[in-house]
Amino acid sequence: MMPEMDGWTTCEKIREFSDVPIIMLTARNAVEQVVKGLKKGTDDYVSKPFNEEELLARM
Repeated sequence: MMPEMDGWTTCEKIREFSDVPIIMLTARNAVEQVVKGLKKGTDDYVSKPFNEEELLARM
């Protein structure tokens, strides 16, 4: 968990002023969570544990 605000809110705030690519890296891996992340504006969603090679390929 992030100390000040959650990842969903962080993503929304970034999207207010930027279209920089966002990859959400999280322990949450339920389909509903992935869909929520994508709807909030993430470009990709990677669940922990993750493979480093796969993460780099997504960048």
